[in-house]
Amino acid sequence: MDQLKPSLGLCFFDNQLFYAVNDIYDTKKLARIGSVDFNFDVTRAILSGDKELFPGIRETVLKLKEQYSINHIRVLSFPSKECWTTLPKLVYDSSDEREAHISIIMKGVDRKQIQPTWYTLSNQDYKFLLLRNTEALRGLEKLTPDASTIELVSEFELGERWIRHCNPGGSFMTVCCFDNCISVSSYILGKLRGATYLTFDDAEDLPYLWMQHTKELSWMQGLHEEIHVYGSQSYRIIDILQPFWDDAGSIIKMDTLDKIKVEAEEETYGFNLELAYPAVMLALESKP
Repeated sequence: MDQLKPSLGLCFFDNQLFYAVNDIYDTKKLARIGSVDFNFDVTRAILSGDKELFPGIRETVLKLKEQYSINHIRVLSFPSKECWTTLPKLVYDSSDEREAHISIIMKGVDRKQIQPTWYTLSNQDYKFLLLRNTEALRGLEKLTPDASTIELVSEFELGERWIRHCNPGGSFMTVCCFDNCISVSSYILGKLRGATYLTFDDAEDLPYLWMQHTKELSWMQGLHEEIHVYGSQSYRIIDILQPFWDDAGSIIKMDTLDKIKVEAEEETYGFNLELAYPAVMLALESKP
C-alpha cells in the first residue's frame, strides 16, 4: 500500500521551512501547503549541523512525516553547495575523460564524497553534469533518518517536474531566488537547454553578473515564452533583472494556485506562495 501514502516536499528560505503534501488521489491537487517559522537562519543551521538548532528543524520534519503518514520526502538542495557544468558528450563517452574532468572540477575533494549525475540536454552534442559533495549536504539527508526514503533534488530539476506537471511545450526559463544566489534554468520543447547559478553579496550586483555569464552561456539571453520567478525577494529580483530578459517573454511570479496549476483546500495563505513553489513541485507525483 506504499503507493497510497503521500509525499512531502520541503524547501528552505531564510528563517522559514516550507512544505507541501500531495493528494494521493489527484495529481493536480495538494492536501496541504504550509510553512514553519524559526528565529534563526534555517539554511545555515542545516549546513553547519548546529548542535543546538538542527534538532529543532529535524523534529519539525518528523512531526510532519507522522502527521501526514509520509512515505517519501523530497528536499530542495542548495545550488551554492553543488557544482553544475556542461561538457562535450565526448567527455561523457570516455570513462577516463569523465573522471579526469571530475577530479579537476572538484579538486581537493575526496572522490568517495563526490556524487556525479549526468543529464541529457536539448543539444545532444553536450551533457549536463551535476556534482554533489555528499559531506557538504549531509545535513539535508539527516533531516529525517526515519523516513522510508529521502531524495535530494537540485533546483534546475524543478523545471523537469514542471514539464511533467503541465506539459507546457515551447520554451521557458526559471529563476529561483535565494538570499545569496539565484538559480537560472532554460528549457525548450520539454528538454533542458542549460542551467547555472549566480552567487552574490548584494543583489544590486546581479546585472553585472548576468551580463558576465551571458558571454559564455548564450541560452541565458535566448527567447523564452515564459519566465517563472519564485523564492526569496522575487519582486526585487524581477525589478533588477527584467531589463535583461526577453521583452516578449511573460514574467510569471509563481504566487497563486492558478499560476502553479494546482488545487488545494486553502485558497489564501499567510505567507508568499512563491516561497513554497519548490515544495509544491517536489510534493507532486506525476508520471515521468
